Amino acid sequence: MKRALIFISSFIGVAVVIYAMAIVPNYSAFKTLFTNAEGMAEGSEYVANTYSLADLTNFIGKKPEHVSLVSLSLDEPDSSLYYEAQTPRTMGSLGNLILLYAYTQAVAQERINPDALLSLDEISRFELPMISQNAHSGAIEALTLDKSTFTLDEVVSKMVQFNDLVLADFLWYTLGEETIRSAHKELVDQLGLQTTELPLPNIALYTAIAWASNPSLEQIPTVFDPNSVQLMLGDPELSNLRNQINTRVDWQNSVLNHAADLYSNPDKVESFQAFFQDNRLNLSFMEERDALVWFPQTTAQELAFILNYFIQDESVPSQLRTHLLELMGWPNGSSTIERSFNYYYAQYDSRMGLLSGVDYGSSLYTGEQRIQVIIFDQLPIAFWHHMSANHMQEDYQQRLIWDPALYQTTKSKL
Repeated sequence: MKRALIFISSFIGVAVVIYAMAIVPNYSAFKTLFTNAEGMAEGSEYVANTYSLADLTNFIGKKPEHVSLVSLSLDEPDSSLYYEAQTPRTMGSLGNLILLYAYTQAVAQERINPDALLSLDEISRFELPMISQNAHSGAIEALTLDKSTFTLDEVVSKMVQFNDLVLADFLWYTLGEETIRSAHKELVDQLGLQTTELPLPNIALYTAIAWASNPSLEQIPTVFDPNSVQLMLGDPELSNLRNQINTRVDWQNSVLNHAADLYSNPDKVESFQAFFQDNRLNLSFMEERDALVWFPQTTAQELAFILNYFIQDESVPSQLRTHLLELMGWPNGSSTIERSFNYYYAQYDSRMGLLSGVDYGSSLYTGEQRIQVIIFDQLPIAFWHHMSANHMQEDYQQRLIWDPALYQTTKSKL
């Protein structure tokens, strides 16, 4: 009996030590998973049935509430695909198309110097700890490889390549609200856009959401109406909220005022950064996903029209077009792209509940050129994690250009 007790005690002791070694260093991650158990199960039934791109086309065809797709053929317009093309969706980093247009315009008109040298301190002012941190770390590592300074053009290129929210905010503030508004208005007027909203700084959006979940935070300015911001944490009818124009305009103006306040008050930014480091947004995964409805909106069709305008419209200066495509051309040169494309340009986004991309490429096999926008929005959390971990959306979007079999499978499901 004594030996048995010693054995059991030793076994339990070793188990406790192993458990502690696994849990303690990763306590934050375990806590996050534990508090999001419901979200991590949401959509698990789709995971089990979606392990190939053919399976994914089944999901797309059966779940129009979650997916918009435009695949625009420049050579054979009749073979273009449009699926939920005019449904409002979260724009996210695809709004960088507008920032890129404003930036390349400013460069072409010599209002901004793309070769201006920058240091790390200048671009990290609006860092968002625990919010797309891996993307930012990757961008910074690439920018500072074997050097301590880099050009503005390099910053913009890495912004696109890594989907870096911090670099996007740096560009937003570098250009200024007036310049971005002007580029946005020009596109709205030129293309008759009805849904695409003005891109807003990520730090202003995420800190507003942090306040909505933690209204006692001392550093929140008075530019928000607490009642309207608290709507984000309820269970809104997303389709209705997206159509409440006056509510959205008031909200966007409040965010812009907040963005200006953050720019002039570094202490507030530091307070938020400390809060994010300890708590992230202090929201469940599902609440964070639902809050994306308060981000700027667009449609797949309007984004496709914007990119098509940049590429094909004769009124766009060739210098601007070339520069813009160069900034989106980060995939070119990789073995994956060279095996299937003559050329390929892209911007992707991935954040809780959202996977999207805009791209333009020419198939190596058929020579056909396509402009595409695909937006998976308000995804169930477990399914989002599955797709994100496997980069399924990016793989699907690329293959839809060069793989005729996947194109036909998709067409049959829509």
